[in-house]
Amino acid sequence: MEVDSMKYIADAAKFLSIGICSLVMISVARWVAEIWINIISSVSRNPSVKNDITLFAYIGAGMTEAIALYALVLAFMMLFS
Repeated sequence: MEVDSMKYIADAAKFLSIGICSLVMISVARWVAEIWINIISSVSRNPSVKNDITLFAYIGAGMTEAIALYALVLAFMMLFS
């Protein structure tokens, strides 16, 4: 009886952790959208800085997406371990 309850608690903690990882991925999607919104507004205000901003846009979006990929890998590791 004690072993079964501990297994249920461990499963609940695992699924709670996976849910937290999904919240991280949702917030990352929001911030990537925020990066692109700011870049589009910056270029529309001053089109001559497009070449300067584009490099930083790709670097910022890539670094932000890396966080989501790490959260996804952690979620899969927790789910299948």
